Amino acid sequence: MKKLSISFLLCLVTGIFTFTSCLKDDDSTILPMGYMTFINSYPDASSIYYSTDRGTIPLPYKSFSPATMLIGNRNIAVYAYGTNKAILDTTVTIKDSMAYSSFIFGTEAAPRFAMTQDKSIENLGMNSGFRFLNLANDSEEINLIIGSETTATFTNRATETGATAVAHQEFVAKSSGNMTLKITDADGTTLATRESYSFRQGYYYTIMLSGKKDDTENPLYIGIVAH
Repeated sequence: MKKLSISFLLCLVTGIFTFTSCLKDDDSTILPMGYMTFINSYPDASSIYYSTDRGTIPLPYKSFSPATMLIGNRNIAVYAYGTNKAILDTTVTIKDSMAYSSFIFGTEAAPRFAMTQDKSIENLGMNSGFRFLNLANDSEEINLIIGSETTATFTNRATETGATAVAHQEFVAKSSGNMTLKITDADGTTLATRESYSFRQGYYYTIMLSGKKDDTENPLYIGIVAH
């Protein structure tokens, strides 16, 4: 597991419509805590907030938090902004010097929560690290095509559960550069695209599909967190 960098904590700007943060592969400074990045892919509220024992973290839909320093067993509750009824309430375990991402998604009737451990790839080199999570509502199995590839890098992904998100938490190394992302269904029909995103050498990216197919208010959307 890669040690954590103070430079990461200097990146305090929340990205809306483009998830982005600051963790690079060559970080070396050790901090005596773990950290969590909180990500909002829950379309049934315009804004939510995470509540932890270190305070509250407000997040509009399609946005993420700066790194939050946490360690040990921690209670996390999620609320729609302006309400006092929890969408969900759970306890997580955060280990020293480990990096995690947490995701709220699903619907008001069936909210979902997932947490991944963010592990680096040995000898990533000039490449970028990629992983993909399907957080869309009522989703069929989908595929993600990166750049000019003729075959999908990630295939047959149904909507995640907590368990499948963990199963899909590993990053894979691929070439960096300016590339378009495309989501397709089992028949090869394009469901969503994201044009010309610049993937930087030595960085890690979580790519997520959120929203709902054919929904005018919250259509399918490809979000990106740069770790």
